[in-house]
Amino acid sequence: ITRCWLFTYQTPASEAQLLLPPHLELVTHQECAFWNVVVCRIKSMRPQPLPTWVGIQYWHVAYRLYVRFHPQSGPPLEGLHFLRSDCDSRLIATSGNLMTDFNFHTAAVAVQEHNDTISIQVKSPDMPAQAKLQPQVPPQLPAYSAFTSLEEAAAFLKYKPRGISVDEEGNANIVQIVRQEEAWQSSLVSVENAEWSFFNDKNVRPEICYQVNPISYQWNRGQIVPGAR
Repeated sequence: ITRCWLFTYQTPASEAQLLLPPHLELVTHQECAFWNVVVCRIKSMRPQPLPTWVGIQYWHVAYRLYVRFHPQSGPPLEGLHFLRSDCDSRLIATSGNLMTDFNFHTAAVAVQEHNDTISIQVKSPDMPAQAKLQPQVPPQLPAYSAFTSLEEAAAFLKYKPRGISVDEEGNANIVQIVRQEEAWQSSLVSVENAEWSFFNDKNVRPEICYQVNPISYQWNRGQIVPGAR
């Protein structure tokens, strides 16, 4: 991942739960559930162990909820449940829908930086979005936040590296993401404005946004994990 911004939003847990399949529960704080919207540039995406030069570059935008799954044995597993993804590669969208439950769509994504401002546009025919960031402006926690400080919000909203979906029988497909936690570096950034058509019919309010420095990621093959009965 060479560029990455993570926009987080709070939403009433009672409303967000309706968007989840059975056997998944929300990760909550102060009766709020949380959305994580990622905008990232991925470089050299390829099957292991192919060399980097055969990899694909593309932009990926995804709308995820923080969730928890209770397996048949072992402790609960936390991660992100994908409700929609947009990317500017038809190959990635097609193969992604064959191999994952991330609900890919194709859309042009444009990111421009000018005079200390970062502008993001997702040119989707059905779910367009735009955001403007001001990295040089000190971020502030909104007055309605579910957290008492920026540090508490950042720590809680750093997502666990798993994609989680479940089938009708309550078995989870867990996509484990391998990343070097010691290499994870992020900084909070101010959002001047952001509009996501995906949220038009949802009750959401911004929490924080953070920018992640370049970091290597490996998406492992999904594993089926039986759920607790």
